Amino acid sequence: MTNNASTIFPFAVQERVRWSDCDPLGIIYYGTYIRFFEAAEHEMFRRAGLPYELMRVERKVQLPRKAFQVEFHSPAEMDELMEIRVGIATIGTTSLTLRFEAFRARDLVHRASATLTVVCVEKETIAKQPLPDFVKTALTPFLLRAA
Repeated sequence: MTNNASTIFPFAVQERVRWSDCDPLGIIYYGTYIRFFEAAEHEMFRRAGLPYELMRVERKVQLPRKAFQVEFHSPAEMDELMEIRVGIATIGTTSLTLRFEAFRARDLVHRASATLTVVCVEKETIAKQPLPDFVKTALTPFLLRAA
């Protein structure tokens, strides 16, 4: 994974690196990125009109994680404001792949890149099922685009 400057990310959130996010050297603990990426994912879905409670409880759409890959480019430090960009890389028949890029907010120094694939399943059996059309339609504006 590399930072592709020609990719336009349709959504971003900002998160601050906190004391509890750091190792004893004062740099970000790698697991913290999972929380940052999850916050960006949840807020993007919320902006799309798909808060997880609506999908999970009311519409019975379950999207467990299938694959997560991350690459670290440079270490973030305590109290640093991060910008986490997210977009939908692909919408498949039963799955979605999201792409994330993390930067230091003030000067866009690249911190990390990641992809996450989620799969639509039936709750009781965890059997794959097609992504509902309403999910695909709501997420289409969040597809990554070339500049």
